[in-house]
Amino acid sequence: MGAALVLVVGLLDGCGIPVREGDCPGGDITPVTAVAASRPPAAVGALWVADGSGAVRRIDGRTGEATATVAVAGVDPRMVPALVAGGGRLWVYRFDTGAVALIDPARGVVAGRATVKPVTPLIDNRVLYAYGALWIVQPGRLWRITVDGKVSGTALPDGFQPWAAVATEHWLWLASGKRLLRVDPADPADVAELALPQSAGELSYAGGGLYVTGINSAVVHRLDPVTGAVVGQTRLRDDELALSLAGEWAMGNCGNVVRLTDGLSVRVSEVSQDLPSVMALGDLWVGDEIASEVVRIDGASGEVRARMPVAAADPDDPAFGLLAGKASVWVVDGGVSRVDAGRNQVARILAAPIGAGGAGLTVAAF
Repeated sequence: MGAALVLVVGLLDGCGIPVREGDCPGGDITPVTAVAASRPPAAVGALWVADGSGAVRRIDGRTGEATATVAVAGVDPRMVPALVAGGGRLWVYRFDTGAVALIDPARGVVAGRATVKPVTPLIDNRVLYAYGALWIVQPGRLWRITVDGKVSGTALPDGFQPWAAVATEHWLWLASGKRLLRVDPADPADVAELALPQSAGELSYAGGGLYVTGINSAVVHRLDPVTGAVVGQTRLRDDELALSLAGEWAMGNCGNVVRLTDGLSVRVSEVSQDLPSVMALGDLWVGDEIASEVVRIDGASGEVRARMPVAAADPDDPAFGLLAGKASVWVVDGGVSRVDAGRNQVARILAAPIGAGGAGLTVAAF
């Protein structure tokens, strides 16, 4: 299936003011348990960063130095492009012009180009890599761009405005409200529509399970990844709302993360916040933005292995995102920091701000 192994991180909106929700039960933060390193440390690898000016740069993950620069020009420097790593290529999609560039990351050159007209608002352009192609999902339309730059478009059912998308072993799944589409990647016109029990928030595929959160809901449903039928559900304890997903884990709105396979709950924070998270190196990595820490949770035992301080780029707005490569973890906050998984430390390699006019940057890792 070959789904992308990275997350695309864009301009952050800020984490807002920390508030303890009145209906949250409270409780002690799960303490750090000293766990012997059981996995190899993260590889450093190469990063690619892009800003609105059109410069797409390859960054040495150890030094932060630019080792290659490719121009993917646009017309609006306030719009940073999407970056997606997949199939041995870096895919760049500009939201202002619709330009798609395929970059050979080893040689640092453009290997192909295409164009897919963007729609507004920009959030209605959902970009992911799967099945050897880049997919751009828009209201009423699904686009596929192959590695040779061939573009094909397929109509989606009337009124379908995609809110979430994920690839499993056999199908591309798209969600909009209570509508779920199963798309055959070999023949995108082969679409089956199913009904969800609640309006979809996020989709995640991990461990053979297809998971879907609801909007303002404490319930995460598990779907059969072949048929889309509901085969189970997890209700977060004390009706904590499920805000987001990372693999088989759900992030709650009361500072807890919950493993959906067995209901194990780990308390990360005492305040309500977004808890950005990624799966990497077999563990769950969670951002406690209020404490300016990255929390590492053992993927097998559920124990907290470390809490790593993060030097905020802006102490008045300490928001950050997390990015996972094949064997690496990164903190993105307008600049970039590398997570040393062997020492459980975070080191900044790119200072913030980066780019033109404070527009921010997007990042992809191999």
